[in-house]
Amino acid sequence: MKIKIDERKDNPFLERKELKGVIDHPEEATPSSESVKEFLSEELGTAEEDIEIDKIFTIRGTQKSRFWAKEFGKVSGKKEEKKETKKEEPEEESDKKEYEEMLNGTIGDGKKAIEDMDNPDLELLLEIEKENKDRKGMKEFIEKKMGD
Repeated sequence: MKIKIDERKDNPFLERKELKGVIDHPEEATPSSESVKEFLSEELGTAEEDIEIDKIFTIRGTQKSRFWAKEFGKVSGKKEEKKETKKEEPEEESDKKEYEEMLNGTIGDGKKAIEDMDNPDLELLLEIEKENKDRKGMKEFIEKKMGD
């Protein structure tokens, strides 16, 4: 059995890495989730409990299968570091992260979150919107709030 990882995608919001790949299993049945988990554990240097296999499907007419998996181990280590350093962050940095999360969703959700805030930093919100999604409707809403 040979496993090739085709795609590794960091997902910092869910604190994991998402993996996609192909398993070549000539003259063998489709491998079990446990055997794939064991192989990925060795390959990535991660504990087996930090790997979750989502799906394994055999490619029709071949002795190959596609798999989707998640790796939690290395990202969870970063989470602990963030908790320790968060106390040392200046207030503006924590506001910036909070604003980025607010503006990451839909325009409607962002507008509601801004409306619900007491005295938001509208200039920072506008700067973050321009740096990230740069949506005309959201920028106009923030600019209108600045004029109020």
